[in-house]
Amino acid sequence: MRQETMKEFGDDHDVRDEGRPVTRHLGKAVLVTGAARGIGRAVAETFAAEGADVVACDVGAPVQGAQSTTAWRDDLDGTASSVRALGRRCLAVPVDVRSQASLDEAVARGLEEFGRLDVVVANAGIMQSAQFWEIAEETWQAVLDVNLGGVWRTAKAVAPHMIERRSGVILATASVQARSARKGLAAYTASKHGLLGLMKSLALELGDHDVRVNTVLPGAVHTPMIDNDETGRLGGDSPRTAFFRKMAALRNRSALPPSAVAAAMSWLASDEAGHVTGAELQVDAGSLILPGLNHAPVID
Repeated sequence: MRQETMKEFGDDHDVRDEGRPVTRHLGKAVLVTGAARGIGRAVAETFAAEGADVVACDVGAPVQGAQSTTAWRDDLDGTASSVRALGRRCLAVPVDVRSQASLDEAVARGLEEFGRLDVVVANAGIMQSAQFWEIAEETWQAVLDVNLGGVWRTAKAVAPHMIERRSGVILATASVQARSARKGLAAYTASKHGLLGLMKSLALELGDHDVRVNTVLPGAVHTPMIDNDETGRLGGDSPRTAFFRKMAALRNRSALPPSAVAAAMSWLASDEAGHVTGAELQVDAGSLILPGLNHAPVID
């Protein structure tokens, strides 16, 4: 994310600098999909700063149907460099979450490298904005296959290992759109609503094996997914900063830094949250408690 964009939105504050428990995840190994940038990179960096080794996964190639430019291998290598600079090991693996074989291989390589996977963060996601009747079939399928199917495949790949160990945490990045709706985001919204149901089912099925499953629901976050002209137009005529400020109940908040979401993920994966499963944690500056505004009313 461009630093000037962060400053434009007024939210370049990094929550990871505040009282980080540097040994919270010491000795653990975490696998993160969508790790090349945005929330995924922040998650990888946060867990590394708190003691974990990381398997960083991303597609590293264009995905048909994605609104923003997808990450490249150089981005994934950048995440690996950041993790190593924090003194932890990092295995960077190109992964397409639309392929079970690709995810199975990533898990196998992670286990070979680190001997264990304690935490898996299913974060890979794409978005496309269009009126529902204008969405191409291939776009609809791509959004559902990455955002919903990708989480199912990620959990499926790691479940046997966690069941055998009777230990583990699976986290998924949902969205405030999992509990709401917005014009122009039908495919994305459907995928995130479905994700909540999927993760509750996983929490029930894996609970017998002492494996916890939770979701985080971010509001607007500084990532390439929202920092583009297509998403900016969802706010009608409002400049991006003003539009994103309307989505926050907390004072002086606009789009949030990815580290805010990563901090929530870290807590959910920790022993401090050992009794938390099947939960949906909002990290949205109060977006979902707002009564809501129609930013583009139709008037005859």
